[in-house]
Amino acid sequence: MRDERRLDILTSLLFIGFGAFLCWQSLSIRPIVENDVGSGYMPRVVGGAIVVLATLKLLLSLKPRAAGAEKAFAVGDDNDTKGGSLTIAALVLYVLLFDVLGFLVSTTLYLFTQMLILSDHRNRNLPLFAAVSVTVGVIVYALFVKAFDLILPQGILYF
Repeated sequence: MRDERRLDILTSLLFIGFGAFLCWQSLSIRPIVENDVGSGYMPRVVGGAIVVLATLKLLLSLKPRAAGAEKAFAVGDDNDTKGGSLTIAALVLYVLLFDVLGFLVSTTLYLFTQMLILSDHRNRNLPLFAAVSVTVGVIVYALFVKAFDLILPQGILYF
């Protein structure tokens, strides 16, 4: 078994354990307001998502690969470093602009920027990226404000 495959299996198992621990710990968080989603809801969602994604990665790591099949980029490739650095910069800007621009504008800009970072020239579709960014931002905003009755920063938009 190659070292890369062993590392994928080990990290998948560690993340499955971490996600399960997060879910287990979130069960002890009690809601402040009765009939409220509660403070433990999002940690359970995140923990569950970590477990699901890590399990998928584990299954892909255990699946036998065809002879000669290699990754598109080598580990430590310049594209990975550049993309990782740009993602960190986008996240920092998102956090800094969150209160100023508000949830909807900052989230839409972040999603659009992240799609640009993750795409290459062959699959870059700016109208699609804009439509997805706006749609996801509006849906998430409506979900949190209307369904969960949470207050999110309005920023420059007043409605």
